[in-house]
Amino acid sequence: MGGRGSGHVRGATGTTGRTVNGGLGEGPRPLAALGRFFTPAALVWLAFAALLFVAMNVRETIHDPQLRAAGVKEATIVPDLWLPVFSFNPSTVVAIKGSDDLRVLSFGGLPAVVSDSPNPAAASDKAGAPWRVTLGWFALFMVLVEGLLGVRYAQRDEKLVRPLVRAAGIFLVIWSIYGHEPFWDWLLHGIFPSSPDLLYNSNTVISLAGQHLTLVLISSVITVAIGLALGIMVTRAEFREFLPLVSDIVNSGQTVPTLAIVAIMAPIIGFGFWPAIVALILYGLLPVVRNTIVGLEGVDPSMIDAARGMGMTASQILWQIEVPNASRIILAGVRTSVVINVGTAALGAYVGSGGFGNPIASGLNQAIQPWVLLGALSAALLAILLDYILGRVEYVMTPKGLIIER
Repeated sequence: MGGRGSGHVRGATGTTGRTVNGGLGEGPRPLAALGRFFTPAALVWLAFAALLFVAMNVRETIHDPQLRAAGVKEATIVPDLWLPVFSFNPSTVVAIKGSDDLRVLSFGGLPAVVSDSPNPAAASDKAGAPWRVTLGWFALFMVLVEGLLGVRYAQRDEKLVRPLVRAAGIFLVIWSIYGHEPFWDWLLHGIFPSSPDLLYNSNTVISLAGQHLTLVLISSVITVAIGLALGIMVTRAEFREFLPLVSDIVNSGQTVPTLAIVAIMAPIIGFGFWPAIVALILYGLLPVVRNTIVGLEGVDPSMIDAARGMGMTASQILWQIEVPNASRIILAGVRTSVVINVGTAALGAYVGSGGFGNPIASGLNQAIQPWVLLGALSAALLAILLDYILGRVEYVMTPKGLIIER
């Protein structure tokens, strides 16, 4: 009898458990699922999309004579989605242009319009009119992406996908702003209402952004490679005697004015892209080398002794113990170097390397203040953008144990 009673109790318990799990308790509640979808980042993108759709109804009169001559008399200040287009260039290694034609995503499968003109629809008879999408729809797409990622990683402390997705989204927003000439016309006319010249007449903002970004990317890659090699070398016992010499050399790069370095390099290797690259490398080495040395020397010696006691080789200790533990300090130096190079690259205009320095130099020579502000604002926006992106990369690449919770 006792056995039957026990069995009855167990069966009732099991039935009750199945009823509870199969009823309201099974799966996520709708409100909980909605809360996981509308993460703070998704709500920010949603508010941004709403703002863009409202602003699309506001059309501004075009004041720049170059845009009016191209047939643009009136336009909204909300840009279409512009995408960066990378290609090989024998003189600069990489060429970066912009396109608001979504067919560039087919990577050559469909004829796409890649043009720096304010009206790229007329740039290619073969391609026809571009396939465009307004930035508001892209913001809604980012709401969907952030929401799905929020649901996917609701139960995990995920630090790779979401930071990089947000960085890519913000980059495309800023890149689209560079590509929308009417926005810059509206902004500069609001600051300089009586100026007859607003937009730089020799190139578009998106083209200048591509040139400037090329300068920064190429110089930064070379700078980081040289800086890491020097920093690692002088922290090894067999090369430590060269530490003062290397420190003096990289310090001298920021002691000599950048414009002087550019002027010295121009007669030696000619005018154009590479004199500016050499100047940017010399000017950007100090933060990378200094932070690499500080980071590697700051690793706890007991960790190195423990690794050596486990039988790890010198190269294993370097790449598996020292560099990961010093990564946050090293990446901070890389971040500082890149941001410095964004501002310094403007001086390359004096040797014909292009970039945002062109409207600044031309505006100063011809006393056209809107051009100066156009170049300065665009360069500052690029510096903020790259600093944010590198901050996300720093967060992703820093070992989890070294991240201080905010």
